[in-house]
Order: sequence, then C-alpha cells, then structure tokens
Amino acid sequence: MSMSRPTVIDVAKRAAVSKSTVSLVLNGSDRVHPETARRVWQAIEELNYVPSRAARVLQSGRSRMLGVLVSDVTNPYFAELLRSVSQAAGEADFETFTFDTDYNPQLLLQHIDHLRQHRCDGVFVFTTERTTEAVSKLRQARLPSVLLNWGIQEPGIGDLAVDYGPGMLDLIRHLVDLGHQRFAFVHGPREYFSAAAKEQAFLRACRQVDPPIAEPLLIQGDTRLEQETGERVADALLAMDPSARPTAVIASNDLMALSVLRALHLRGVPVPESVSVAGIDDIDLSAYFTPALTSLRQPRRQMGRLAFEMMQALLAQQEPASVQRCVSVRLIVRESTGPSLNYQSNRRQQHVTEASHEST
Repeated sequence: MSMSRPTVIDVAKRAAVSKSTVSLVLNGSDRVHPETARRVWQAIEELNYVPSRAARVLQSGRSRMLGVLVSDVTNPYFAELLRSVSQAAGEADFETFTFDTDYNPQLLLQHIDHLRQHRCDGVFVFTTERTTEAVSKLRQARLPSVLLNWGIQEPGIGDLAVDYGPGMLDLIRHLVDLGHQRFAFVHGPREYFSAAAKEQAFLRACRQVDPPIAEPLLIQGDTRLEQETGERVADALLAMDPSARPTAVIASNDLMALSVLRALHLRGVPVPESVSVAGIDDIDLSAYFTPALTSLRQPRRQMGRLAFEMMQALLAQQEPASVQRCVSVRLIVRESTGPSLNYQSNRRQQHVTEASHEST
C-alpha cells in the first residue's frame, strides 16, 4: 500500500478536471462552475488532500505567514496581546511567528529583514522601542504592518493607538475623591512613545481636576528592571519629609506598580493605608496580588483581534493606504487604593464632632 501523500494531480484525476481548475477552487475563485467545484471538493475530501505551504504560496502568491515582534515575550502584557492576535490569525488560517526584540532597536531591524526574506505576508510590531530606521525599513520592504501606538500614518501601515486620557482622568479623580493631593508618577523611558503618552495623560489629568494637582513628583522607572525600580521608588518616598511625601503613586505599567507594592511591603509601609498605588495595563497578575492592584485596563483581547482586522484590511488593498484604529483604557478599582491619611483623620474628626453634637 502506497504511503505517499496525495498531490494536486491526484485530485485533478479523481475530479476529472485540470490542475489549474483545482488551484482555482482552492483559491476560492468564482470562475469555476458550482458542479465542477463540488467534484473537486469531494475529491479533496476522499483523498484527504492537504495542499503544502509551498504550493499555496505558488498558487496564491501569499505565504499566509505573519510575523509578530514584541519587546519581551515573558512580559504578561505582551504575552496576552500575542495570544489574542495569534488566535485571531489562526481562525483565518494564518500562521504567526513570534520574535523577541529584547527592547533592542537593532534586533527589531534584524527581525524585520528576516521576515521580509522569508516572504511573510505582514508583520505586527508590538514593541515599545520605536525608531525612524524601523519605519523606513518597513516602508522599503513594502511589508504590510500593524504597529502598536507608534503614532505613524504611512501607506501600507496600520497604527493601533491607545487613548489614556479619559481613563487617566477617572483614576486621578478617584484618588482625589479619596483625599489625595500629593501624587507621584513612575514613568518609563521617554523615548518610548507609549511611555511618553502615559506621562502626558497623567500630567494633563493633574491639571484638569479641581483643584489641580500641584507639582506632582516624576520618578524615572525602567521597564526592564522593574524590581530595582520599585526599590528605588520606595526608598525615594521614605527619604522625603512625611509632610511633603506623595500619598498616591501611579506607575507607567503594572509590573512597575507591583514592584512598588512589594518594596513598600518589605519596608513596612502598608498599602493603601499609608500610600495608594495604581498601575496601567491591568495584566492578569494584578488581580491576584495582595492587595489587588487598581489599574487602567487596556483591552488586550480586543486589541489583538482589532490588530488582525487591520492587517486583513491592509492585505486586501490594491494600493497601500494607512489604517488607523483607537482603543481606550478603563479604570479598574481594587484594594491598592484607599483614603489618604489626612482624609482618614478628617473623617475620624468628623465622627467625633457628630457624636459630640448628638450627646448634647
């Protein structure tokens, strides 16, 4: 008994058609008579024929392979985004190949070259590092690309933007309502577009509340060294005069916020009783920390599917155009934010005053 895999020739013979007709049917052409197409599909099923990837590339001109570039595959934020876009692509019979740039702009350029040489149909660039060289290389390669929050409008390139503004304002108002007036923001490297956008949203929200937040403290964080960032932030806060110390700390991402939580805990500072802490992204881990982290949720599952829809739109274009989409963050309140010490003191004093009035 022959164990050789059936070929397109075998399918053509079984269906009594030419090889070109089988190719047309496989590619979904409407130029084939329905009865003929039915015979071809019946032959494919009977022979258990599966077209090879090389054959599909030759027949359709597409590899149905998509590259996904992320800054750090071990980071839960990127991992959740990667899972979402890979699932959406798989449902449409695309394969995804993941490359880790390790926050290195040179690795980003190398990976783009690699994807172009291997005839990938398109690339998702979910990296925080953003360079003009990378944009130029994507443009020269004529490789349909979906970027995450790069702020780029180029033909053949899609940009999925994240609007932090309304959610950040909700977070600041939430903390102000709890009596906080002294704020610190732990920002990422400002050369990263997303880090700069988060910081600007924070500063804008501080100006928008009434009364405005005066001179919030800005602390440089490191997205690659979250543990060291948390320790540095905790030490900086404890070194300050208590009367000037921020009572609310917001970090540019959840991993930095969680590192601040841990560093404060190790130094005996209770959260949120002494300091409230919040993050941005709302990775899955944030809900399981103690205390659970208040955060601004990025809808990563929606973002992955939306990014794939953008890629499909780019691949369907005869003439490359830019595709733009935007999602917003949403405030998720958990146990890491609570009333400020002054607010708690004022509330206690109010209760004492009310009790005194009732006794008289």
